[in-house]
Amino acid sequence: MDRLVYFKRMASDPAALDTVVRRIIVRKIVDELQEICDSEASGGADRYPAVDGLLRTIRASTISIGKADHRCWQKIVDELLQLRATMVDLKAGHGGKTSH
Repeated sequence: MDRLVYFKRMASDPAALDTVVRRIIVRKIVDELQEICDSEASGGADRYPAVDGLLRTIRASTISIGKADHRCWQKIVDELLQLRATMVDLKAGHGGKTSH
């Protein structure tokens, strides 16, 4: 199963998820974003310093993010998934395409 579909399905009903599961979902998305940024196909670990900083901040905030209200948490996850889609496009060489 495609990871994007998996993440969207897991996050589709935030009210049904407890804080721990929410934190795990955010951490998995952030870990995958880090893998994408660090991969050779993306240009290596130093190519996206702003994204690296953002991912460090999100990792440090997972407890707060997990405790956010349903609507806020869903928006955060949606934005992370959008960033993931953009990074996958950049990795694939479609740098001119933007999704926002």
